[in-house]
Amino acid sequence: MREPARLPREMGVGGFLVFQLLIGGMLLSSLTHPWLIMLLVTTAGYLALGFPPAGSSEGALLLLDLANMAASYDLFLLLGRVAMLREEKRSIGWRWIYVPLYWLMISVAAWRALLELPRKPFFWDKTPRVPVSTSEKLRRA
Repeated sequence: MREPARLPREMGVGGFLVFQLLIGGMLLSSLTHPWLIMLLVTTAGYLALGFPPAGSSEGALLLLDLANMAASYDLFLLLGRVAMLREEKRSIGWRWIYVPLYWLMISVAAWRALLELPRKPFFWDKTPRVPVSTSEKLRRA
């Protein structure tokens, strides 16, 4: 955001707040995703070992967390499918099971970017590309 005072005037206060929540939420969810998985695995392990005793709310909270995470993955897939062509939807097959791994990779990238920010604030880590001369570009066109 280059001009933070100008943006709310252009978007309106409501639009500005929604924008901030959307961008902030994406960053926060990327950074906290591994902790959520660790929390779910740890809680499931404790419950399997009998800690805390049966009848406590931890089991219900674990189920609620699992349902929330499954719904988040489902919504992510649904939003992706909306933009797909019919052939693309058919070709997905069983690849949807990799969504949790995809989110973990997003988290690794987010943590890497966050840790690089103080050292290299203007660095943009992009996919390396091989330079192509202008004449080659024109020949292909």
